[in-house]
Amino acid sequence: MPAQRAVINASIRTMDPDFPTATAVAIDEGKIVAIGDSDSIRDVCDARTEVIDAQGWHVTPGLVDGHQHLFIGAEFGQGPSFDRVDTLTGVREVLAAERRRVGPGEWIVGFAFEYSALEGAAFHHSLIDDAAGDGPALIYALDVHTGFANAHALRLAGVTGSREFNDGSFIVVDDNGSPTGELREMSAIQAVLDNRPEPSDDDRLRWYAEAIAAQNAVGITGIHQMNADATTPGVLTALEQSGRLGMRVHVHYFVDPTLDESTLTELLRSRDIHGRRWQGDGAKFMIDGVIDTGTAWLEEPDTHGDGLDPMWPDPELYRATIKRFDSAGFRLTTHAIGDRAVREVLDTYEALPASSRRHRIEHIETVPDSTIARFKQLGVTASMQPIHLRWLTPDLLDPWSTRLGQPRCHHVMPSGDLSADGDLVVLGSDWPVAPYDPRLGFLSAQLRRAPDRPAHGPIGRSRPLTGLETLAGYTVNAALATGDPHQAGMLRVGYRADLVAWGDDIALTNPVDVVDLPVHLTMVDGDIVHRSA
Repeated sequence: MPAQRAVINASIRTMDPDFPTATAVAIDEGKIVAIGDSDSIRDVCDARTEVIDAQGWHVTPGLVDGHQHLFIGAEFGQGPSFDRVDTLTGVREVLAAERRRVGPGEWIVGFAFEYSALEGAAFHHSLIDDAAGDGPALIYALDVHTGFANAHALRLAGVTGSREFNDGSFIVVDDNGSPTGELREMSAIQAVLDNRPEPSDDDRLRWYAEAIAAQNAVGITGIHQMNADATTPGVLTALEQSGRLGMRVHVHYFVDPTLDESTLTELLRSRDIHGRRWQGDGAKFMIDGVIDTGTAWLEEPDTHGDGLDPMWPDPELYRATIKRFDSAGFRLTTHAIGDRAVREVLDTYEALPASSRRHRIEHIETVPDSTIARFKQLGVTASMQPIHLRWLTPDLLDPWSTRLGQPRCHHVMPSGDLSADGDLVVLGSDWPVAPYDPRLGFLSAQLRRAPDRPAHGPIGRSRPLTGLETLAGYTVNAALATGDPHQAGMLRVGYRADLVAWGDDIALTNPVDVVDLPVHLTMVDGDIVHRSA
């Protein structure tokens, strides 16, 4: 049978060490059937083959975002963004404009609120009540670990004081016990958002499909989804059956200490559920919070005296639950930002029986060299998001750095140090925490600064990644982390036909210029999911 589709006259970086470059590739039934030069590719083509003349495009394997929250990101996108709004005046202006847009009484749910926008003040709902106008409003902080609600939203939710949560969440109250509107961690946030009307299933599916298409347009062909629940398989099945799942999704079910036994049992039985483009054999845990609000788990307290408690109030329960999911055959990952959190997770993984599955840790924002050395020893994958450096400043006067305090700031997000030590490093965005465009991640990984802060020098003292290491973090390393090294991450005969055509070699392009690199073509399973005009 002839190939369905072929790309010729390209400059192909295969990421295959045995056959690193080529100029043409042929595809049939979603797989690569030939790769080499244009003459050899013609041997598997006939008049029915769609031949795409790349005219010098630079082709790589499709990029996989190694940490993302697709559904939340798509839903957040229906509300206002506060990204790079760094003053209270600016926050109020965005809120007021959104109130005019949606009208009185409607919910406003914004995202990407920057802690620096508080300008050193403690949050109180009075800071936004007037701007939010007649209706409930809640803004997620940039890390999605804190919510800021106005008085109207608190009243609707019946929040009049502190509450007990069994996952480390809490409602901030003032000296009189009245809620300030600051809601730390997800259970506290959900206590308010549970009163918001639910969108229809059709609306949600449309939003998800639009988000997938937008990511295809910047070269993303797959994601590691980090907050799945029991409804996720049904959503992915609906997207796939309607032809709108234009990427691969590696599902990680979110496991937290609030889940009851019946829910845990249901998740444990979900490991083998899958579709053509998605699989559900991952489980994600979260053992601490974030530096900025004092909920990261640290060896020593932060500058406010916080950071000494895990998000799982009972670490033994965390370890026991990890063992259950490991015994059921899940690939495990844990959100661990603070140095104590990372150490505790490594200890937990070390105690598990030997397995061919690679377990991993997400974020790893501050760790000493002695902890870095353990990743390779234990075969643990480091999942990093260099784009998160966009909120830090070289003078260490940003909220993250001032809260953590020196000298721990110098160990910030050490993706290059981990890679240099021989660890498997997977790269991603944590969208909607940060923009998903991998070209922004390429710049931050190599220059260790925000793409939109050219005056900034490198953040911290950790080694930058090279362009090739960065490309590996989005391709071959992502495939190794999910147990797909024999069918994904490279362009090789028999592998999935997931690829991207760029305007230049993304691994060698000057990092300053990579953010504007054109994306000409994106394929998943050999299907064209994006094509430039």
